[in-house]
Parts: sequence; C-alpha cells; structure tokens
Amino acid sequence: MQATSTLRSAASSLIRKHRWVPATTVALCAASFWAVAMQGPHLYWALGSCAALVLASYVCGYAVRALAVINYPSLLHLPRRQYDEVWDALAPTPELARAAACGHEDESAVRRSAQTPLKNLIELAGVRREDDVLEFGCGVARIGLELTPCCRSWTGADRSANMLATAAERLQGVNNVRLVKLRQAGLDQMESNSFDLVYSTNMLAHLDEMDRWRYVKDAFRVLRPGGRLCIDNVDLESDEGWAAFARGAESSQELERPPYIPTPSTAAELTTYALRAGFVQIQAHKRSPLVVVTAFKPSAER
Repeated sequence: MQATSTLRSAASSLIRKHRWVPATTVALCAASFWAVAMQGPHLYWALGSCAALVLASYVCGYAVRALAVINYPSLLHLPRRQYDEVWDALAPTPELARAAACGHEDESAVRRSAQTPLKNLIELAGVRREDDVLEFGCGVARIGLELTPCCRSWTGADRSANMLATAAERLQGVNNVRLVKLRQAGLDQMESNSFDLVYSTNMLAHLDEMDRWRYVKDAFRVLRPGGRLCIDNVDLESDEGWAAFARGAESSQELERPPYIPTPSTAAELTTYALRAGFVQIQAHKRSPLVVVTAFKPSAER
C-alpha cells in the first residue's frame, strides 16, 4: 500500500512538473493504435490496438486528476514541530510551493486567492502608507505581494527555505521588501519596537498551540507602541469550520495525522494569547470560516 501511494505521488509530481508527458504519451499510444490497426484484422494486432487505447485512456484520465488534485506526501516520519522539514518537503518546486500555500499552482489563481485575506487585513487592522509591516509564516508572499503598494516596508518571515525562495521569485522588482529565514519558532531574530503592524494569515492552523502563543508574545515585543496585531485561523465554532474538523476526525480515526494537517482555533483561544501578551482593545471578528483577532499594543507601555 505504501509503495503504491509513493508511486502515485511520484507520477503526479512528474505530470505536474512536465505537463507535456500526458499529451506525448497519448499521441504515441494513438500512433501505435494506428500502426497496429493497419496490419490487418489478426487477433494479435487487435489485442495490441485495445491495449494502446486502454493505456491512452488511463494516462489521459490520470493526468486530468493529477493536474486538478494536489497529492501531498504523508510525511508521517516528521513531527509537526519540524516546520522547516515539513514545509520544504511540501514545496520542492515553485508550483508545489504555491499549491501548498493556497491550493493553487497557477500564479493568477494564487493572486485571486489573496484578495479575501487582504480585504480582511485592510478592513480590520488598517494598513497605512507609513507602516512597516511584518508577516510571520509568509510562505510564498501570497499576501505580501499584494500589500507592498500600501505600506512603507513589508518583511516576510518563514521557517521554510523553499517557500522563501518562491516568495523571492514572486517579489522580483519590488524594492520595499525583506525576507527572513527563521531559525526557530518565534521572532527572536526581529528587533524590538520595529514594526507598526504584525499579522499572520492561513498559518496558525499548522502550528502547535504553544508555538502560536510564542509568536503572539513575540509580536508584542517587536511592535512599536500603538502597533497593531492581526491573526486568524479556521474558526472551530463556525458551521464550516466544525464541518471540516468533524470530517477530518471521522476519516483519520486510528490513523496517524500528517504533520501539516490544519487544526482550528476558537475566538477564546486567540484572544487569550493576545490578552496574556499584553495587548489591549482586543476584538474577535467572525468571518466564516475564519475567526480574525485584532489587538493593539498600548501607546505607552505599562
């Protein structure tokens, strides 16, 4: 079973990376069918013709499936908290890095997928031209690329070197950006009081709960007085969030969960992190299937 899964994953990866393979294979099979059909109505040639048609149909059908569905490796040998290894393994190519970030390999689809989280960020946290902005867990800079015209500077931080390589490729020609490879969970590499806005989207779901807390606590330190925090996760209390959680629980009973499987939050969890870190004016915004929490660092530290 494991060998079959590995073979399918390898085949899917090959087809997505070299999209000419299915068409070429089908063309060769069709040529073979035509060649054997011209040999006459003998049983040997008829069987050969049928085999060529079956192979062509299988390759064509499998290619459609492979190009439409992202087959992620299980990575069961990696613990969840080995974020570097997990996300590097999910992002060996720019196409797969984009897919791991938002489910789409195509660049235009990636950019469309950024519009809703960008709208949430701008409406709920505000983005000003004079802001120095930090995104932790930036991935391929899905949001950062869209945000750069709206702020003075954007810094993207992530644990995955492969994700950051794709982010750098997408940000070519943008001059107010910086990418930082994080060595461990948290923002130890960032200077205190150096940002006006710290945010993260579509990322906390992949973290251990204690690491979620660490990032929020560190965000308080790196924000300037009066700075803003904006974080989100799938909302366990929403109908859509609960349905996804329940489906996962049902399908993975007695099975090991891959280390990248998302786990939802509640508003109480995320607001507790912000409160304990020292933030004020904490608000939880329900934007199904997400819960978005915004907060401020006090203007004068207490």
